Amino acid sequence: MIAPHRKRELELVCEAIRQYLLRTQTWTPGEYFGSFWSEKAYHGPLLDYHAGGSHHHRTAGSAALALWLAGQRQDRPAWQRAAEHAFDWLVARQSPRGGFAEIQNRERPADWENTGREELSTIALGFVAHGLGHALLAGLPPKKSYLDCLDRAGQWQLGIEFPPGSGVFPHHERSPYNTLNAATHAAETLALAHVALDRVYGRRVNIFLEGARRAVANVLACQWDSGCFPYRDYGEVTINYTSLVVWCLLNARDALGTAAGRLEPDRLLAACERATGFLRACVGGDGRLLWEGNETSTAKHNIWTYAITAHVLARIGGPENLTAADRLLGWLLAQRAADGLLPMRDAGETITECAFMQADMCLFLQPLAED
Repeated sequence: MIAPHRKRELELVCEAIRQYLLRTQTWTPGEYFGSFWSEKAYHGPLLDYHAGGSHHHRTAGSAALALWLAGQRQDRPAWQRAAEHAFDWLVARQSPRGGFAEIQNRERPADWENTGREELSTIALGFVAHGLGHALLAGLPPKKSYLDCLDRAGQWQLGIEFPPGSGVFPHHERSPYNTLNAATHAAETLALAHVALDRVYGRRVNIFLEGARRAVANVLACQWDSGCFPYRDYGEVTINYTSLVVWCLLNARDALGTAAGRLEPDRLLAACERATGFLRACVGGDGRLLWEGNETSTAKHNIWTYAITAHVLARIGGPENLTAADRLLGWLLAQRAADGLLPMRDAGETITECAFMQADMCLFLQPLAED
């Protein structure tokens, strides 16, 4: 259990994030109506908060779900209307092929392979599907446009599995790598497409469930003895992506409920518990993450990682995990900036105006404030 005083502090942070997101939501008629503006974008290849802001698909997925759930809990219909407008913007932005572009600085779609062709992203889709799928399961009005969005999303995700039937779902189209967080985003996307279409719309698509099963099997086979889920199957130690893999695995399992038997839930949970052993070893006595020797990705020093790691440790539970989560949260909450928001990094310049990071952190921290 999270201590009561921690819950109160977490709720204050989540409220500050929700108010920030509502201030950044766009109500000017046009192509961005309902979306969220990020003043400080932070994406590769630039990795520069000062390189120009953007509207991000993943921001709308996370922000809309956070607002929908908080609006339900607090009886705030205006928040729920804001969430619905964001989901409406998202379905209008979906590629006809079913995926979403990963938007980078200055509104530029990602082109990781430098082909000049449209390149859709498993990561962007994963956060959109997470938001839309879970909101539908939590009572979002089931418009046909939402059904079509999830159906196309699942079909696109299956279409980029390579080799076919392998459970390898790459980070983006034309990527040659088995990137584990991408595969688990795919697992959650496919699981949510299966369960939301079934429960909300009465339409069962078993190929989505089977795709989720293959993605989970692929990822579990790549876990290290230490419990770490490396960034890619050939290596690269990471705190951030270990936590993200665990988050996606638990989301897929929990969304499916009784149908989660296809994902071998006992094996899945055992792998997540091993991962928390690795994560606990990465938490210092003062609550700071021990980046050196444990993080090789560009997520190093991101505050986002503190929030998701605390979330998964608390979600798995047990005395050791809860103690480590409490240390992380204690350090995290002490970092609040003058505007009440969490900074984006644990070193260097204090920046808070990065909407996708704030929206995601709200999703990770809201359940800890409420349990």
